[in-house]
Amino acid sequence: MQVRRFILRVVSIFFVLLGATFACYELFHWMTHVYEFDARIKSDLTRVSSKVNGTIDKILVNEGDQVKVGDLLIIMNGEGINHQINALDAELNGQKAKTKKFKAQKLNLDVELNAQISTKNEEIKSLKVELKALLTRETLAIKKLERTKYLVSKNLTSKKNLDIDQDYLLNLSGQVYVSEAEIKVAQMELMEIIAKRSKINILDQDIIISDIAVRRLVAQLQELEVELEERRIRSPVNGIVDIVFKNQGEYIEDASEILVLHDPENIWIEANIEENQIRHLQLGQPVKIDFNAYPFNSFKGEVIYIGRVTLSDLAMPKADLGDSRSRKLVQRIPVKIKLIDKPEITAPGMLAEVNIQIQDKGFLK
Repeated sequence: MQVRRFILRVVSIFFVLLGATFACYELFHWMTHVYEFDARIKSDLTRVSSKVNGTIDKILVNEGDQVKVGDLLIIMNGEGINHQINALDAELNGQKAKTKKFKAQKLNLDVELNAQISTKNEEIKSLKVELKALLTRETLAIKKLERTKYLVSKNLTSKKNLDIDQDYLLNLSGQVYVSEAEIKVAQMELMEIIAKRSKINILDQDIIISDIAVRRLVAQLQELEVELEERRIRSPVNGIVDIVFKNQGEYIEDASEILVLHDPENIWIEANIEENQIRHLQLGQPVKIDFNAYPFNSFKGEVIYIGRVTLSDLAMPKADLGDSRSRKLVQRIPVKIKLIDKPEITAPGMLAEVNIQIQDKGFLK
């Protein structure tokens, strides 16, 4: 009996010591750690929607596919727009050809008029030189006629010589008159040629109008190309396709949500910590993370953000704030934790337990 009592006493003492040790251990961890058993993996979910109305021609991705920024995800029907683009493109080419024709006509007319003006100026110059020579000869003939008249009056020469000199002067005067008339005609022809330059101004206006038409068609074409590109929906981020809501051949309205994706490299743990524990937290604290999906493994993390507003204020309508005093509920503050080493599969919404170390006791080392 005494042996049995001794054994029972030893066993009782053992369990008391074990309980005390466990209580001390729990007290130690309660003083040096902050726990949260309902943390979750979070990520920025990107919801891809359509900018226009239309029918889905092709869905190029499946749920679970990895995509990169700019990858084509969805092609919507754009047959009508393609027809408009082809018609505008043909009209644009015709208008460009018209502009090119106007420019060629202007160039040819400019070259032709410049050549005619140059030729006419040379002709006028030559006529003026000829006129100058005739005027010189006429002046000499006048002087000679005066001398002959004097000689005739003194009976020093015959009257026949006087008639000859008069006829010669008359002939020269006629030639001077003709030459002056030819110069006037040439100058009038030059003015007519110069007046034809107004056609160049008209062609300039035609070119301006044609260029405006070209720019208008280019702008319309660019608008259609933008509209066509809006029917080719591309990935805005690197990520994984989480869910596809629509099917091929389905008609959708603009702003309709088509699929959701997230970046697996941009994930974190969100733990909602009770307000009476938040004073123990600071940025950079090490965290031990346990996932329900990996019960036999622990992972490392680090506190990267401590919220500045409680969850109740984020969710509670303004009209309900006056009733918060009467309820006196423990508030929770969101805390973000960076995953230093990630498990093989991480999906937004996965459950996790976090153990945030208040003091550096080396339990993560």
